[in-house]
Amino acid sequence: MGKIKTQFQKFMIGRYGVDKLSSFLLYGGLAFIILFNLLNWPIGGLLGWAAIIISYYRIFSRNRTKRYQENLKYLTFTRRLKGEWNKKRNKFYQRKAYKFYSCPNCHEKLRVPRNKGKINITCPHCKEQFIKKT
Repeated sequence: MGKIKTQFQKFMIGRYGVDKLSSFLLYGGLAFIILFNLLNWPIGGLLGWAAIIISYYRIFSRNRTKRYQENLKYLTFTRRLKGEWNKKRNKFYQRKAYKFYSCPNCHEKLRVPRNKGKINITCPHCKEQFIKKT
């Protein structure tokens, strides 16, 4: 068993290895295969196999800089998605205590407390003042 492990380690020298994008492609491909087999739709399973093949291609690739750049794009994309999701979730949780407005001048999003009647709101970004009912 130890000899096979060392041979595999020698084989992987200079290769890219597993990263977040490869893991996503691998597990996503497996999920696609299982899902479309349960739905009895074999064409969709081909997408799963394609994702798995791309994942293994990335893992065994020797072009480390290109694979690193692809992973970096994937990570920035997912980080942006998570940031947008967190903004929407936080706004949803704060909807009972705060009202949200956009500044008419610079369109900056503003948060003001609810149930204060008509108030004069000053935009902290452009110093524009406007009156809104909360």
